[in-house]
Amino acid sequence: MVKTHNLTVNKDHGYHSNKYSFSEIKNALSNSQPNAYNKRFIEQSLGKKYDDYWILNWDEGIVAADAHSPFIHEKIFNLMLEVAHRYKIKNFLHAGDFWNQDQFSSFWISKEDLISFSDEVSHSKKVVKSLTDNFNDVRFFLGSHDTRFWKLLYSIGKADEYNTVWDLLENKKIKTSNYRYCELNETWRINHPKNTVKVGGLPAIRMNAKFGKSIIFGHGHWQGFVFAPDGKHVLMAPGCLVDPERISYRSLWDTSHDQWVPGFVMIVEKSKFIIFNENSPYGIYLKK
Repeated sequence: MVKTHNLTVNKDHGYHSNKYSFSEIKNALSNSQPNAYNKRFIEQSLGKKYDDYWILNWDEGIVAADAHSPFIHEKIFNLMLEVAHRYKIKNFLHAGDFWNQDQFSSFWISKEDLISFSDEVSHSKKVVKSLTDNFNDVRFFLGSHDTRFWKLLYSIGKADEYNTVWDLLENKKIKTSNYRYCELNETWRINHPKNTVKVGGLPAIRMNAKFGKSIIFGHGHWQGFVFAPDGKHVLMAPGCLVDPERISYRSLWDTSHDQWVPGFVMIVEKSKFIIFNENSPYGIYLKK
């Protein structure tokens, strides 16, 4: 290379001729002390490194999504509590969109279809208290609806932390995350993807290929599961805790989307699962 480009290399005074021990280099880098070696490099970048999402070491738990409080499907919610009590399940994870917050929506919502935010908060407090009364570990991560209040504050220059909306519940027993996903032991990736994902659709297959885990995904309000192409991992929509008939934009016109299915999933022995909905044989599952 030197001969090809007629380069002149100063072998006596260049930094390549200086010899440093590994300990000297490590010490200089850690103390940001410039020397002939490290002055070529940049210092550590600014900003938070987003690698502190939850990795939950639960053997069992109930996973639900899309409660859209205060429009909760009370029958499914109460059956979920009965299942948890029957099988002594003490861990609960809600995978995005616990809140509804249509008051702050950028979409069209008619006035007569709105519930005041104060009523939404009041009802949500009761729902969350019921959860913390029945489970030891109650966790929520964010979905698109959960950030609507924050987006309003942001638009008027008063944005605070995402936790602001959770603080309104006045319940110190819950745990919340700003991520839209978490992992459950070594088996599951649970998320609330930015776009809705159909059961068995290509996006679900891509998430499995990307993360190498079975996937439980909220947001679509659908329910069902298929095996990934490898025949080992599962791609699952757990259903929703919302009552579809209480949501105006779903009920006032027809769409080609799959029907919403109220339900939840119970994880046992880390990787095994049972999906519950209104048609599940609760007489068998809850038999004592």
